[in-house]
Amino acid sequence: MARKAMSRRERVITALDHREPDRVPLDMSITIDAYHNLKKHMGLDLQEELKPGHWTDVPIHPLVADKFGLDIMWFRLGSAKKTPGRVASPDKSVDEWGIEWSKVVRPTGGYYFEMSHHPLKDATLSDLNDYPWPDPFDPARVDGLREYLKDIHDNTDFAILAKFGGAVFETAWYMRGMERFFLDMVENKPFVHGLLNKIYQVQRGMDEVGIAAAGEYVDILRLSGEDLGTQRGPLISLKMFRSMVRPYLEKLWSFAKAKLLEKNPRAKTMLHSCGAVTAFIPDWIEMGLDVLDPVQPDAAGMDPFELKAKFGDRLSFHGGIDAQHVLPTGTADEVRRHTHTFIKALAPGGGYIVAPVHNVQGDVPPENLIAMRDAVLEHGRYPINLA
Repeated sequence: MARKAMSRRERVITALDHREPDRVPLDMSITIDAYHNLKKHMGLDLQEELKPGHWTDVPIHPLVADKFGLDIMWFRLGSAKKTPGRVASPDKSVDEWGIEWSKVVRPTGGYYFEMSHHPLKDATLSDLNDYPWPDPFDPARVDGLREYLKDIHDNTDFAILAKFGGAVFETAWYMRGMERFFLDMVENKPFVHGLLNKIYQVQRGMDEVGIAAAGEYVDILRLSGEDLGTQRGPLISLKMFRSMVRPYLEKLWSFAKAKLLEKNPRAKTMLHSCGAVTAFIPDWIEMGLDVLDPVQPDAAGMDPFELKAKFGDRLSFHGGIDAQHVLPTGTADEVRRHTHTFIKALAPGGGYIVAPVHNVQGDVPPENLIAMRDAVLEHGRYPINLA
């Protein structure tokens, strides 16, 4: 028997409470070219002033989200006014951490940005005290945030996912350079701890101001993106994670979660970490994590049936839909079958939100996104048919 239809927000909240809603929730983040293609495919002539980020991702307009059938909308903090507008050339920019990004045009069309300069590559421990760190408390960061999230909360039924603070481990190697930072973790541990602590303080401040401004409207707080895995295994050992990285993430997550729950007791926290990260999951659960994204299907040890069996009673999952092969090059039927497999693996008992494993890229046909959505509508209604 079909279950009574829920609002989008209640569907998401129910699933993340490890209960079965009317159907599996659907989410998506998307890059600018894919977004334009999807709007055109759906016949939406909607004019927007889009400002893509480093990964060329863009916010999805509520009208697009509604017509496509998404259950969640994403929001983040604004930029600080005091941040100098540093542009090296039309194809280069420097962010507020001092990291330089250069535009790279894809052979198949579209573009993205890659890091081209790491500002702390030659820094010493004493240099960290004099570095111009971002100011998390700049009032411009929350200009209009409360009003906008309140409007979405009061006048739509979308669940709200917010990202206020960001990465600690990832930001550290962005600023230092990956090779140098990984060598530091063995040869220069005082510098690593000094750098991680500085970044932690900034990201804690970001979470603090965002939650203070609008935390009562946030259903999911995306803690950060901390990619700790390649497709074949972890980037660092579990021992190194526990001794050098976990202390800062644990302090940050504990602070943010406590502040968030004061504002919204039903809210959940989510971590994005690509790759083969199964080894870290028990620690993350101990650290209070509620939702893991993205469950990368081609990564070693990330079998969704095994993850659900081992951790599904304590952890929810977000993602799973392959953005490397299935979405860009698969047929619509292959997308539907792939989506159905992940629904069968992760959705029983609740605790799953269907989503592509990363920002949808410009080479993904909009027909394949529609096929993913249609698979959720066909196979994602509870009780789940496991045949």
